[in-house]
Amino acid sequence: MNADRNQNGFDVARLMRRDLRDMENYAVPFRRGPYKLDSNESPFGLPDALRRRLIAWLEDEKNEDLHLYPDGANTRLRGALAELWGVAPENVTCGVGSDQLIDGICRVFLEPGDGVVVLKPTFGMYAVSARLNHGKVREVPLRDGDVAEIVRAASDPRVKVVFLCSPNNPTGQSLTEGEICSVLSDVRCLVVVDEAYGEFARPTMIPRIRDYPNMIVLRTFSKAFGLAGARVGYAVAAAEAIDALDRAKPPFNLPTLSQLLATWAIEEWQEYSVRVAHLNERREELYRELEKIPWLEVSRSDANFLLVRSERDVGALLEENGIFVRRYPGADRVTCTRISVGTAEQNGKVVEVLCGAEPR
Repeated sequence: MNADRNQNGFDVARLMRRDLRDMENYAVPFRRGPYKLDSNESPFGLPDALRRRLIAWLEDEKNEDLHLYPDGANTRLRGALAELWGVAPENVTCGVGSDQLIDGICRVFLEPGDGVVVLKPTFGMYAVSARLNHGKVREVPLRDGDVAEIVRAASDPRVKVVFLCSPNNPTGQSLTEGEICSVLSDVRCLVVVDEAYGEFARPTMIPRIRDYPNMIVLRTFSKAFGLAGARVGYAVAAAEAIDALDRAKPPFNLPTLSQLLATWAIEEWQEYSVRVAHLNERREELYRELEKIPWLEVSRSDANFLLVRSERDVGALLEENGIFVRRYPGADRVTCTRISVGTAEQNGKVVEVLCGAEPR
């Protein structure tokens, strides 16, 4: 950038919003390998029935229509989701993953300077989207069973949105229905309940949208459904909130193939429920094995990942052995590492490396 500025006098940074010049983006490295456990993806590919259906659709010249723009209203997918959850299609909208919906919520509801309350720690895109849309982020430490601090932070009239991730990423802990309802009842702002990992931990808050018009529930096909590459998320809420979100949605936001895969995946829910049960079993097995390592602290989780804490850099140790994980800064010399639950072979490699590490 400096060379360009010296040559023609143009400085991109000068034109940027001042509040974004020093902001770090939510960067995720693109990595592939047999031990990729850094993004909470499913270790399973498409179910056989869904793969066959996709191949048949591509081979049928009467159906394959990728030369045309997709259905911008996501009509078929919204209908399938509405039927799945027992709501009306007007209570559902779809986005490019949950990320587009999170950004849409911030676009629609935030005026410059409005507040957004998030847990600490939690999914980083809430804060990024809030700041990109001129919001001010307020972090609230999450303590077991105590949502009073969340309510206090949200009582400020400038706070427009509260993001509650349940199960929370990266801690894996869930808020109870009672705790979420307590927040919903005691605040006068929008409460977004992000259930990206909801299939691994029930119940869902979706049936309660009739009771709480100030709630939006987010879900995704990237985790339990194993369609991270298709990038499909959805929101369920009162029709008025969905109508507001649709105003910020770009046309043709979801590709045709993404809409089809998600719709077909719903029809294969029985297969996916078996996979969820399997991954939950693998999670508990991995938890028990890691708990035996004396220099590790392992947190219980309701999702498809575990968070471990140690004075040693567990993430660096695993990555030295070809295992990709997510590393987080800790406090008081403690490092935090999030490990996605994989296959028995992948989990076994994690245990082998950590058990074989010399204690300090």
